[in-house]
Amino acid sequence: MKTFPFIYNEPREFLSFLQPKEWANFFLGELNPRFSVTATKAKVIEVKEETSDTKTFVLKPNWLWKGFVSGQHVPVTVEIAGRRVTRFYSLSSHPNDRYLQITVKRQKGGLVSNFLNQNIKKGDILELGEASGEFVLPKDLPKELLFLAGGSGITPIHSILKDLQTLNYNGKVTLLYFVRSFEDIIFKSSFDLMQKNVSWLTVHYVFSDTPKEGYASGFLTKEILEKYVPNLKSSSVYVCGPSPMQTKALSLLEGLPIKSELFLLPGQNVTKVKKEGTVDVFLTLSHKTIQVKGERSLLEELEEQGIYPQSGCRMGICHTCVCKKQTGSITDLSNGETSQLGEENIQICVSRAESNLELEL
Repeated sequence: MKTFPFIYNEPREFLSFLQPKEWANFFLGELNPRFSVTATKAKVIEVKEETSDTKTFVLKPNWLWKGFVSGQHVPVTVEIAGRRVTRFYSLSSHPNDRYLQITVKRQKGGLVSNFLNQNIKKGDILELGEASGEFVLPKDLPKELLFLAGGSGITPIHSILKDLQTLNYNGKVTLLYFVRSFEDIIFKSSFDLMQKNVSWLTVHYVFSDTPKEGYASGFLTKEILEKYVPNLKSSSVYVCGPSPMQTKALSLLEGLPIKSELFLLPGQNVTKVKKEGTVDVFLTLSHKTIQVKGERSLLEELEEQGIYPQSGCRMGICHTCVCKKQTGSITDLSNGETSQLGEENIQICVSRAESNLELEL
């Protein structure tokens, strides 16, 4: 039997369980885990090992799935230690494929990425939300495209390249894929096959940790761009990777049309500080006051004290964690900017406390 939601932080979550639709979901789920009148449930059809720390989960969703556009991400919800936790993952398959695919790389300190890689197997059920995101191709395709990927940032780009194949694209595409080593390349066999089947795609791998003969090494630089992308100024650019790569790319490519998908690794802050003492955070809806150090995101510091606000991507993309800040100052970790003291909506996953705060939580 499924666990009743007595363990949730908010009483309203238990009250919502008493609604007719929630009861219907509960009993339908006992008949078949994929049955639901409100939730998109997906059965794991296959688990593919891409690298030593990355797996692709092949999913068969129920009838509530609304589809997606190549480059978009989807919220994935799992139950860990009695608590429902949601993270966003890019879809690595093509929209016309029979099944969905998400590809998840284990991250140090990543609660859900580690849970999925360690525990999810064929036959298990995952709960999905609606796909979203603007990291997609335009209606009028550019003649030249440059994709810059770092680590697991390759996942939406893989889907986009598969889409270009189906569209019979006849321009020119360059992919620069930055990874730690040859063994860490995700989708290498797929990219090899693509390059055999189409003439417009060129893939270059750049290794940051373990050099390999015949391949470039290091990080994103002006020299690497000039070497591998001679027509850089005429290219439309897509960037997906961690914060340092994102910052460097935006600096080097200033003035070019760029679409970017930024992600922060667990515990990674754009601006790192060491503070003394604590600040008070008053949660107006819960009537609680807690003390935080202001060294990490508000979301992380709240969770550390057993308070679990709604959240999704944890990287400033999905806006699930947006709440109203009534007073106080925060630093936006995605750009390093410090806010004024007045009222505003903030994303607590990329906000760090700079003073005493009042949050509508």
